[in-house]
Amino acid sequence: MDMRLFSRQKMNRFSLLCAFGLILLCPVGVPAQSAPDTVRIGVFVNDIYDINLNENSFSIQCWVWFNYTNPELNPLESLEIPNAKEVGYSLDFREEKNGVQWAGKKIHAVVKKNWDIRRFPFDEQYMTLEFEDSDKDIATLVYLADTANTKPDASLALTNWKIQRFGITTETKKYNSTYGDPGLSEGSEYPHASLTVHIKRESWGLFFSLFTGLYVAFFISSLVFFIDPVDVDPRFGLSVGGLFAAVGNKYIVDSILPQSTTFTLVDKLHILTYIFLLLCIVLSVISLRIWKNGKVPVSKKFDRRAYFIIVSLYMLINIGLIYQSSRG
Repeated sequence: MDMRLFSRQKMNRFSLLCAFGLILLCPVGVPAQSAPDTVRIGVFVNDIYDINLNENSFSIQCWVWFNYTNPELNPLESLEIPNAKEVGYSLDFREEKNGVQWAGKKIHAVVKKNWDIRRFPFDEQYMTLEFEDSDKDIATLVYLADTANTKPDASLALTNWKIQRFGITTETKKYNSTYGDPGLSEGSEYPHASLTVHIKRESWGLFFSLFTGLYVAFFISSLVFFIDPVDVDPRFGLSVGGLFAAVGNKYIVDSILPQSTTFTLVDKLHILTYIFLLLCIVLSVISLRIWKNGKVPVSKKFDRRAYFIIVSLYMLINIGLIYQSSRG
């Protein structure tokens, strides 16, 4: 046999064996998984207004933009704002610069917000505007925050509020439903971004405008201890009138606040005032009883001590509650 033919046969067998080995080592039908597209998102806030505690909402005007390299993407079209009650878009644009796609639009939104009013009017609030891609999950697209360019307008000012912090973060939002997609066995995660504005109320002016009537009602009522107990009409009329004034003040303050099941500073101050006005009435009854028993000097001494104790305790408890709330 020709040695060259024999060598070629050996080489062919060796090639076949190598090819067969490669087939065994490499899985068939498993495509390589590509990395998800990265989209940089940023926001510029032009205005925040209509901060409405009673309606649980605030309004915002801002620009949102995206930077990405894949020209087949269109994140503007699939952008969703999940926590908006009303939203409008305008001035859409899209262009390519230096190989980077740049797209954006202006947003006008009324945003839902559950205000934390436990410390009102010394409250701090975190207002959040959420962005989400409604089409692509995180297997195909992820958000990256443009923190350097996400800013408020330099002229942005909120009446009675100070902006403490401002920034954008990105994360994922997982839904525990397949929405009926037969190709999914569990819920999907979608790219999600949050613009957060931390604001703090300039409190003292609002505090005195809301609670001056309450305190005036109490201190006028406390003067009953300088009226003789036998003068029943003015002695008891002042306390009852102060109680009605305190109840009216509570209705006025509650009208600007949302309904809440939490025990707020407003509730504490009003309930405290109700209790001390009730104590004024109870102590007046005791003083009248002492007077009727012929112990006039004892009744007058009781009134002086009652006035000092009632006013001192009321002021100390008020100062403690207000200090605790104002310090956070």
